[in-house]
Amino acid sequence: MVDLNSPSEIAREVLRRLATRRIPPTPENFREIYHEILGSPPEEGFPERSLRQIVTALPRVTPEQLKVARQFEAVIAEKSWLALKQQLVTMVSEQAEEPLNWNALIREVLVQVERRQSGLNSFTKQEALSRVLEGSVDPTLLHSRLQGLIKGWALLPAANSVDVAAESAPVAAASAVSEPAHVEEAKPGLAAAPEEWRILLASLLETAVGMLLIDTPELAGEATALGKVLRDPVEGAGEAFDQRLKQFAYKVQWAAQDQSYIRQALLNLLQLIIENIGELVIEDKWLQGQMSVLLELFSRPLDKNSLAELGERLRDVIHKQGTIKRSLTEAQNRLREMLAFFVDRLGELAESTGNYHGKITAFAERISTAGSLQELAGLVDDIAKETQTVEQSARRSQAELQSLRTTVDQAHKEIARLETELSQASEMVRHDPLTGALNRKGFEEMLEREMARQVRRSSLLSISLLDVDNFKALNDTYGHATGDDALRHLAMVIRENLRPQDSCARYGGEEFLVLLPDTGMEDAAIVMRRLQRELTKRFFLHENQKLLITFSAGVTEIKDGEAPEEAIGRADKAMYSAKRQGKNRVEIG
Repeated sequence: MVDLNSPSEIAREVLRRLATRRIPPTPENFREIYHEILGSPPEEGFPERSLRQIVTALPRVTPEQLKVARQFEAVIAEKSWLALKQQLVTMVSEQAEEPLNWNALIREVLVQVERRQSGLNSFTKQEALSRVLEGSVDPTLLHSRLQGLIKGWALLPAANSVDVAAESAPVAAASAVSEPAHVEEAKPGLAAAPEEWRILLASLLETAVGMLLIDTPELAGEATALGKVLRDPVEGAGEAFDQRLKQFAYKVQWAAQDQSYIRQALLNLLQLIIENIGELVIEDKWLQGQMSVLLELFSRPLDKNSLAELGERLRDVIHKQGTIKRSLTEAQNRLREMLAFFVDRLGELAESTGNYHGKITAFAERISTAGSLQELAGLVDDIAKETQTVEQSARRSQAELQSLRTTVDQAHKEIARLETELSQASEMVRHDPLTGALNRKGFEEMLEREMARQVRRSSLLSISLLDVDNFKALNDTYGHATGDDALRHLAMVIRENLRPQDSCARYGGEEFLVLLPDTGMEDAAIVMRRLQRELTKRFFLHENQKLLITFSAGVTEIKDGEAPEEAIGRADKAMYSAKRQGKNRVEIG
């Protein structure tokens, strides 16, 4: 009889039954026999392997699908039924937040197909609907395309009686052959259209639309073909051209939707990769600046100027980091060589010391067996020579090691300096490449820190917005290069006359923001007036010609808990007030 109060006896009985039944001693089998002996229901183990097989089969085509698959992988790794339950509930809840209203959409499609409209018949609509249904796989994309199709149909005017009769003309034509009928005047053909209008539309199709469809050669070719028809129209080709142009418009709409979907999907994938890299290099300050700027870029709509500017800044940062990294690698290699030499000298010193101890032992044996004072005198001379040799070697090694230590310390300092410079290079993406002042991203981070500090310490915090006076006239008279040099000069004067805790950022164009911690509004105005005086003392030189640069500024104090945009707005209004009152002034807002 098994003693149910002894876990060790139960375990032995489990092993015995496993061996008797020739069952593999896996954890699952052990658990099953264990509960069989106790007469208790077996615990339900976490089916990690089965769940991983399910997750492997999950689709990963879209960013949303990839995100769901990764979330399930993380939950399975925890081996927690509770986490799995929460993940399933969250996923179903998210799917149910904004369901696609297929009932209303299908009802509207049927209404629009049956609706008689000028320029479209039911056959044309059914053909367009078939193309949409055949070319769409993703439900969301299909829903979007059907909505676009309905909107396009809804914009067309309703058909009149003449259009309705024209739609049924093929059916009535056979019975009307033998009967006299009133012949309607034919619509003017494409050739009758104004030539300027045709040439303009042809250029639009061949150049603007054709260039936009460069990734879809079939549609680009159709645009070129339509342009040729417009330039050299054939008599009676107007109706056929109308149909071709309408079909072309539908295809362009679908292609644009496809391109938009592909673009957004690629951006989402790239953002996931960047987020993943950011998590992997969380301790690497060399890349933190680039990662944060890229993520901030993808958080807003992309445009050509922002991409070009960020590309230039990243190229500068990467070039600078590459140069510093090579210097850092060389310094690390020199340090390794010096440490290897250090170890070699220690080995030589240990070897010489060991030889010395061996010789001293031999001398001791000779002293014990010496038979005369003359033999002892010779031994003393030998001992003195060996001791002197070891002493000289030790002194030389000590001097070399001391020099090596100094060199190693210098190498450590050089490596630390290069690593700091490398980290600072990553922060260059937070600075304006023209003036070296903070850019908007860098200023927003600085403002967030200072506002948090303001709350913690109940301190004052002021902000000033300044704008260069008559900057457009300066650009128009001397050129944009001179205008850029003037902005650099202004930024340098501001930096050299602010405190270390103050910050300056280029807000846009010729506008700059100055953040002044622990400073009230009146004192901030004094600081800005001091900057104005300093700027008038330090003339800006253009081809040895002195040019006076002035600015108008608005100053305000950031209130506790206030949104930064509100304070900047007040400073902006005060700055424009200074402009209206004669420029080169500071106003409080």
